[in-house]
Amino acid sequence: MRAELDELTALPEGHKEQIAHDVLDSLGITLIRQQKDELIHACPVSDYHSDQERNPTAALNASNLMWHCLGCGAGGTVLWLIATLRNVTIEQALQWLHGEAGLARVMELPDLLALFESLYKEKDKRAPLPVYSPRMLQRWEEQGIPDYILDGRKIPITTAVAKGICTDPDGFVGPPESRVRTGPRAVIPHWWDGKLVGWQSRRLPGADPKAPKYLSTPGFPREETVFDHQPHLDTIIVVESPMSALRHRHHQALSATFGADVTDEQIRILAQGRKKVIWWPDNDEAGWKMASGRTFKNRFYPGAAERASRYCQNWVVQNPFAADPADMSDEMVAAVLAECVVPWPIWQRPTQLYCHLCLQTNHDGPCRP
Repeated sequence: MRAELDELTALPEGHKEQIAHDVLDSLGITLIRQQKDELIHACPVSDYHSDQERNPTAALNASNLMWHCLGCGAGGTVLWLIATLRNVTIEQALQWLHGEAGLARVMELPDLLALFESLYKEKDKRAPLPVYSPRMLQRWEEQGIPDYILDGRKIPITTAVAKGICTDPDGFVGPPESRVRTGPRAVIPHWWDGKLVGWQSRRLPGADPKAPKYLSTPGFPREETVFDHQPHLDTIIVVESPMSALRHRHHQALSATFGADVTDEQIRILAQGRKKVIWWPDNDEAGWKMASGRTFKNRFYPGAAERASRYCQNWVVQNPFAADPADMSDEMVAAVLAECVVPWPIWQRPTQLYCHLCLQTNHDGPCRP
């Protein structure tokens, strides 16, 4: 495998340049000029540039297949560019690159996939995080903050404004030639190191119920970032959902991992240099495995707290309620954190859960306290 990667890394520059030219041509982007490896053109990502024909600010590098715009700051891999402009996933962008862009004449799809692997991930290097221009959110910011966020999820307006939550009234999905309007969505921007690296959107009431509940931008960096990172705190509390972090941000700093599958890079970000990390998993199968670990094919994989224990003290919330923090009141979250946090080695999967509204044994159907 190593020899194959070396061979692909040494792919003739002419092949990679052909890929770059074909991508621009297939996306309908006019090349204005070429300076060495840089194919310079008008920015197709942001609508807020001026005089792009005479002073283009975007370029696709034909050597490393990275795209960047000096004007708005947006940038990412060529796959990110394709996925963003066509409103598809990274995987669908790969298929389009081979098919619609006509690159079969340059190399077969398996070799093309290996090329991207060698360009961006060789020697444990990840592809640079995608970066979007904040101007891309302006058209949705004009639509305001959804009532679902303020009234339904009870997120304070100060938090919603501070985190830039806004409304996408259309919720288009799919490539331009076959895109479908799915209805309104709440847009939750994700910032990392001061840069907009993507956003997630949540289906709102009135949208097509068959549309995905959550959608993310192409190449969304959930594996190497966390939501609402708190690098200045000695002790942090980690939840699964950004909605939980948003709900309680006004009184309790919470960071979120975008789900129960916590990567080693997220653990390093969250635990390295801290005094203590408190993990608050959801009370479901995925959350319990995140806390205690899991066995797969006769091999045990430690939970997040155990893996993070190499860096600092780790505790886990022994949550007695059949609810995650996003569903709980401020007072209940404060009480759980005060009374139900235990060192990770003694945390146990709950055998009985209680309704967070009536405090009785958890029940099916609506609560009638």
